[in-house]
Amino acid sequence: MIVKFENEYLEKLFTGDPLKGKPKFNDAVIKKFKKTILILKNAESSIELSKFRGLNFEALKGSKKGLFSVRVDYGYRLEFKLENDIIQLTEIAIIEELSNHYK
Repeated sequence: MIVKFENEYLEKLFTGDPLKGKPKFNDAVIKKFKKTILILKNAESSIELSKFRGLNFEALKGSKKGLFSVRVDYGYRLEFKLENDIIQLTEIAIIEELSNHYK
């Protein structure tokens, strides 16, 4: 699966580029976020993501319809869109947001 970022802050967080100001997330969440992105990159497709029970891969409903999410930890989830790349015959996960699920 190809991973792209729509959220510039999360892209910098993943690549390790310097960020301005106080970080929005603590070090433990950042580490789990990076691990989750690597799982997405190594997955063949969204069907494979559903096999990882700990990720809790699901389609979102309501105002976030069209988005999918995976669990980063018990408090945070990663929200993204899925698109098909016809040329490379793979899916593209476009990262939208790292949200506090219970806030």
